[in-house]
Amino acid sequence: MCGLTAVFHPDSVVRPSPDVLQQELAASLEIIKHRGPDSRGTYVSPDARVGLGHVRLAIIDLETGQQPMSDEDELIHCVVTGEIYDHDRIRAEMQRDGFSFKTKSDSELVVQLYKRDGMNLLLSLRGEFAFVLYDMKRRIFFAARDRFGIKPLYYTVSNGRVLFASEMKAFMGLGWKAEWDVSSIVHNGDLGDERTVFKGAFKLGAGHSALCLPSGEVRIERYWDLTYPAPSAPPPGTMEEMISTVRNMLIESVRLRLRADVPLAVYLSGGIDSSSVAGIATHLLREKDPQAKVTAFTLAYVEDETTDESPLARRSAAHIGADIHAVPATEAGLVDVLEEAIYHAEQVAATFHGAGKFLLSRAVRENGYKVALSGEGSDEIFAGYPWFPADYLRNVDPTAEALGIPVPTDAERATLLSEMIGSAGPPQISNMYATALDAEANTSQELLQINAHAVLSSFIPQDAKMFSRGVISETGAPDVARCIAEGIDPQVRRNSVESSWHSLNVSLYVTGKTLMTKIILNWAGDRNDMSNSIESRVAFLDHPLVEYVNSLPPSLKLRPIAQDGPNRWTFVEKWILREATKPFITDEIYKRRKIPFNPPPKPSNSDKGTLTPLQARLRDRITQKTVERTGLFDWGYVEELLKGYLENPVYPSHGAIDIRARKLMIVLSLVVLQERFDVPTANLVPCNSH
Repeated sequence: MCGLTAVFHPDSVVRPSPDVLQQELAASLEIIKHRGPDSRGTYVSPDARVGLGHVRLAIIDLETGQQPMSDEDELIHCVVTGEIYDHDRIRAEMQRDGFSFKTKSDSELVVQLYKRDGMNLLLSLRGEFAFVLYDMKRRIFFAARDRFGIKPLYYTVSNGRVLFASEMKAFMGLGWKAEWDVSSIVHNGDLGDERTVFKGAFKLGAGHSALCLPSGEVRIERYWDLTYPAPSAPPPGTMEEMISTVRNMLIESVRLRLRADVPLAVYLSGGIDSSSVAGIATHLLREKDPQAKVTAFTLAYVEDETTDESPLARRSAAHIGADIHAVPATEAGLVDVLEEAIYHAEQVAATFHGAGKFLLSRAVRENGYKVALSGEGSDEIFAGYPWFPADYLRNVDPTAEALGIPVPTDAERATLLSEMIGSAGPPQISNMYATALDAEANTSQELLQINAHAVLSSFIPQDAKMFSRGVISETGAPDVARCIAEGIDPQVRRNSVESSWHSLNVSLYVTGKTLMTKIILNWAGDRNDMSNSIESRVAFLDHPLVEYVNSLPPSLKLRPIAQDGPNRWTFVEKWILREATKPFITDEIYKRRKIPFNPPPKPSNSDKGTLTPLQARLRDRITQKTVERTGLFDWGYVEELLKGYLENPVYPSHGAIDIRARKLMIVLSLVVLQERFDVPTANLVPCNSH
């Protein structure tokens, strides 16, 4: 829920008057009002050192939960976004110890826990959140983001002032001027590290806090991280105990996320993740009311039945007695909202995933809901993606033998790995990233001895030919795989090189820190949900559950299955999740293998000879004027790319998009961001002449 904006003036910076700061905060909040349409509030310290702003999406404590919040002495002030779970229990404990609360809001815990525990308050917070807190007595400014980065938080320094906000566009109301970060754009710092497309504007990392001191120093610290045991560590229980524990912990996570003082819905696709959440939610609601039912929303890709999962979603909904709304997602509909989705996500898009989520969340809002439970995060925790088998095979799993799980021999692992790297990988892998599995020689293997970062680097398929000579002269050719590897914690890289973690776990870590946090939870999660004032709650990313799943043997997440025939081994992704959630899902979902979930542009035969909506949009928006204004691209190359796509488009399988169209969508993204953020043409550093 909600959005925040905040300003901190170090000692050396001239401060505006309180009235001027109030006006700036109001302008900033107006830009992000979609995040909180129900109310807004500001706080300006008497000395104008600090300004805090908040727009509210009211979900819990509708009457008295307005922000900014403060303690009873008016010395500690804060703005909080997101949800903090299990807050009733913590509140009761603190009240018994003499702490006083003004509201019933979960957000007020931040104030009181800070009074009790200082910066260690983060250890007690459970959920998805971001906050900024000002301690007037100590004159410090403290910000933090939840463990998985479910809720966004950005920061920058502008005219000496430290700014924080839920979205970078809010900085514009505070006088910030956007400029391109050319190196970040070329190497995709948005995926590989905490940079953005804008110079000097950074993401506060997942599981990190920031402390701003009166001197102007900003200290960034990590308070939590994904971690995994040594490969030889014993399993935390018997097979039955581990399955039961995963089931019980997931049930508890869903139970906590059902708490709301407003109507709540569920996102439902044709996969096990959302189906499990919907099934468990129904089970829990019927403990109190046997007639209870959930309302589910699903995207229907009505133009291509081969990738349309809505029939599966309908069968899952029928199984649990849920009401279901199918939201049509045609190519025309996706193209209509594509630019708005890019603006809200504030990063480039090379697929329709963000646009699809925009359509889905808009339908949820139009039907009167503010909250939706989501199945995101499961693939990154339980090993659901098709590049995981190759990385699983790099190391032996010593714990499997203790559990009686048959695994490939060393020779079989080597053969299977070679076959996967030399081909497109498992047959269900999407064309969107299939070729990356053949890029082993150029994947920064000295930094990470896995292949995940090579696959991930292909998600934004840019190459040196796209960019102008001046850009490449300044930044070098795109090397996204290296950017990802170098953005990973050095100790994790060491764990990979020294095999201190199983290779599957290294791959899970890298995927979680990049694809999950930077893409899935951002433009396919919070940003396009909140563009329609919808809070999505991510049940699989409850940190006690994740910490437990991380302790499990690799072979329980990605289960090797011996079979007869020339293909002796197959792999069942998310095996333990399937076993744990079997009581809540259909047999069809239990047995179904993962298929890439891509909103597809697929013209009918009658459309031949006419432009599809995506082709028409790219033709109209990508012109010499718009491209050259960015200062980033080689117009000659882009023009040829566009001409080829318009004259002879191809339609890969699994709903993937023509690689040329995906590159052109990158160009369109930066054209849109330049227009919406008023970014000047890239100012390149001249090369020394020889």
